[in-house]
Amino acid sequence: MALLLRASCLLSLLLAGFVPLGRGQEKSKTDCHRGVSGTIYEYGALTIDGQEYIPFKQYAGKYVLFVNVASY
Repeated sequence: MALLLRASCLLSLLLAGFVPLGRGQEKSKTDCHRGVSGTIYEYGALTIDGQEYIPFKQYAGKYVLFVNVASY
C-alpha cells in the first residue's frame, strides 16, 4: 500500500512538470516567514527514506511542485 502511495505521488510530480503556467504565475512570490531569507535554491530536503539529501538548486530553471506528505 505504501509503495502504491509513493508511486502515485511520484506520478503526480512528474505530470505536474508538464502543466503550463497560467497568466501572472511566471514571477509570483510569497513571503511565508519573515525571518527566512534567500531563495528555495539555498535549501534542500531528505528523501522519504532519509538516506539522501537533495539540494533544490539542481532544479533551478525547472517547474517544481512541493507536496507536504508529513504524517501526524
